[in-house]
Amino acid sequence: MQSGTASATALVTAALRVAHQAYDDGRVFHDPFAEDMLGPEGAPLMMGLPIVPGYRTMRFLMAARSRYADDALAEAVVRGCRQVVVLGAGLDTLGLRNPHRAAGLRIFEVDHPTTQADKRRRLLRFGPRLPVGLSLVPAIFGDSDLAGGLAAAGWQADEPTFFQMLGVAVYLPAAVRQALLGFVAGLATPEIVLDYSTPPDRQSPEGRAVTEAQMIEAEKIGEPWLGLVTPEALASELADLGLADIEDLDLRQLRQLYLGEAPTSGGDFGPHVLRARCPG
Repeated sequence: MQSGTASATALVTAALRVAHQAYDDGRVFHDPFAEDMLGPEGAPLMMGLPIVPGYRTMRFLMAARSRYADDALAEAVVRGCRQVVVLGAGLDTLGLRNPHRAAGLRIFEVDHPTTQADKRRRLLRFGPRLPVGLSLVPAIFGDSDLAGGLAAAGWQADEPTFFQMLGVAVYLPAAVRQALLGFVAGLATPEIVLDYSTPPDRQSPEGRAVTEAQMIEAEKIGEPWLGLVTPEALASELADLGLADIEDLDLRQLRQLYLGEAPTSGGDFGPHVLRARCPG
């Protein structure tokens, strides 16, 4: 990661969101700010997207996981939640889109200080100040005082909070992932949406080929995948923390949900999107 720039994976993710708007007409997830957030400097990256391993699948997944998180957040707001913490926000545009700004929803975006500096620069393209209700919280997962950083930004630990952690878990060692989930579980009415990937030996041949290629590329740019986990192991972690109300959707189920495709067999492709909260 170069000083003052977003991580390479954050840039690729942003480019895939733009591609979904351009080539899929935002069918699954409409993001009117995606292109401007990426900016004109993203043009070479857009041209190179077709060589990304599993490009079409990843294009759908980036849209589907954001749609799923947005839908879950909307339900949380209806129940009275007015805080959302985006762990590993990257170039996500929720702070610009904020469909619940009128309801008073505050958004706290957490990411590496370098990525946050780049994000702030990009956000200032849209106006002289950060969007109303948005706070950027620099942190390094596993090293920083997350609670302290959030509190300093105005987050209220005793108020319901919705957590979003997309594109993060695969990069975290198990101990760091478990610490983050433990932090979430220890709060009032905890709820989180996250995505993760299963180990290659649990995947279909097609999924395994894509995952192994992605892992090689991630290693090359210094962002290795350290946190692959099975659905059973992750569900057990969450249940042990009291987050036993779990919905876990794999790629086939996401395609059924958002594209209306018929149920198919063929094994686990790898990516999952999961929602967890306390029962009741």
